[in-house]
Amino acid sequence: MKCEFTSEWSDGCVITTACVYDEKSGEVTPEISGFYPKGSLEREYITLPDGEEIEVCSECHGFVMKNVMNPGQAKHDLVEEKVCSNPDCEGNL
Repeated sequence: MKCEFTSEWSDGCVITTACVYDEKSGEVTPEISGFYPKGSLEREYITLPDGEEIEVCSECHGFVMKNVMNPGQAKHDLVEEKVCSNPDCEGNL
Protein backbone atom coordinates (compact mmCIF):
# COMPACT_ATOMS: atom_id res chain seq x y z
CA MET A 1 0.00 0.00 0.00
CA LYS A 2 1.30 3.46 -0.84
CA CYS A 3 1.44 5.91 2.07
CA GLU A 4 3.66 8.64 3.54
CA PHE A 5 6.60 8.16 5.92
CA THR A 6 7.33 11.01 8.32
CA SER A 7 10.29 11.55 10.63
CA GLU A 8 10.39 14.31 13.24
CA TRP A 9 13.71 15.62 14.55
CA SER A 10 14.78 17.54 17.66
CA ASP A 11 15.94 20.51 15.57
CA GLY A 12 12.31 21.02 14.43
CA CYS A 13 12.82 19.41 11.03
CA VAL A 14 9.99 17.23 9.72
CA ILE A 15 10.70 15.08 6.67
CA THR A 16 7.89 13.33 4.77
CA THR A 17 8.51 11.02 1.82
CA ALA A 18 6.52 8.49 -0.17
CA CYS A 19 6.50 5.01 1.29
CA VAL A 20 5.30 1.49 0.58
CA TYR A 21 3.67 -0.31 3.53
CA ASP A 22 3.21 -4.08 3.54
CA GLU A 23 0.12 -4.58 5.71
CA LYS A 24 0.75 -8.31 6.11
CA SER A 25 4.33 -8.09 7.44
CA GLY A 26 4.26 -4.55 8.84
CA GLU A 27 7.35 -3.62 6.83
CA VAL A 28 7.77 -0.04 5.59
CA THR A 29 9.98 0.96 2.67
CA PRO A 30 10.27 4.76 2.46
CA GLU A 31 11.97 6.72 -0.28
CA ILE A 32 15.24 8.32 0.81
CA SER A 33 14.94 12.11 1.07
CA GLY A 34 18.64 12.97 0.75
CA PHE A 35 18.22 15.55 3.54
CA TYR A 36 19.99 14.96 6.84
CA PRO A 37 18.79 17.01 9.84
CA LYS A 38 21.22 18.17 12.51
CA GLY A 39 19.04 17.07 15.44
CA SER A 40 18.30 13.66 16.85
CA LEU A 41 15.39 11.53 15.69
CA GLU A 42 12.33 11.90 17.93
CA ARG A 43 9.52 10.08 16.11
CA GLU A 44 8.76 8.13 12.92
CA TYR A 45 5.33 7.17 11.63
CA ILE A 46 3.43 6.38 8.47
CA THR A 47 0.21 8.02 7.34
CA LEU A 48 -2.21 5.79 5.48
CA PRO A 49 -4.43 7.13 2.66
CA ASP A 50 -7.38 7.37 5.10
CA GLY A 51 -5.32 9.62 7.43
CA GLU A 52 -4.57 6.98 10.08
CA GLU A 53 -1.08 7.32 11.61
CA ILE A 54 0.89 4.24 12.65
CA GLU A 55 4.10 4.50 14.69
CA VAL A 56 7.29 3.02 13.23
CA CYS A 57 9.66 1.05 15.47
CA SER A 58 12.34 3.28 16.99
CA GLU A 59 14.77 0.33 17.16
CA CYS A 60 14.79 -1.13 13.63
CA HIS A 61 13.10 1.78 11.76
CA GLY A 62 11.75 -0.63 9.12
CA PHE A 63 8.51 -1.97 10.62
CA VAL A 64 5.40 -0.52 12.24
CA MET A 65 4.44 -1.03 15.85
CA LYS A 66 1.42 -3.23 16.58
CA ASN A 67 -0.76 -3.79 19.64
CA VAL A 68 -0.60 -7.19 21.34
CA MET A 69 -2.19 -8.58 24.48
CA ASN A 70 0.29 -10.07 26.98
CA PRO A 71 -0.24 -11.62 30.41
CA GLY A 72 -0.13 -9.10 33.24
CA GLN A 73 1.80 -9.51 36.48
CA ALA A 74 -1.06 -11.44 38.10
CA LYS A 75 -1.09 -13.88 35.12
CA HIS A 76 -4.92 -13.82 35.02
CA ASP A 77 -5.20 -10.41 33.40
CA LEU A 78 -4.04 -9.11 30.02
CA VAL A 79 -2.09 -5.95 29.29
CA GLU A 80 -2.10 -4.25 25.90
CA GLU A 81 1.43 -3.44 24.72
CA LYS A 82 3.00 -2.11 21.53
CA VAL A 83 5.67 -4.29 19.90
CA CYS A 84 7.53 -4.16 16.62
CA SER A 85 5.99 -6.10 13.72
CA ASN A 86 9.46 -7.47 12.94
CA PRO A 87 9.82 -10.68 15.00
CA ASP A 88 13.63 -10.36 14.77
CA CYS A 89 13.77 -6.76 16.06
CA GLU A 90 16.04 -6.30 19.07
CA GLY A 91 13.36 -4.10 20.66
CA ASN A 92 11.15 -7.18 21.08
CA LEU A 93 13.72 -9.15 23.06
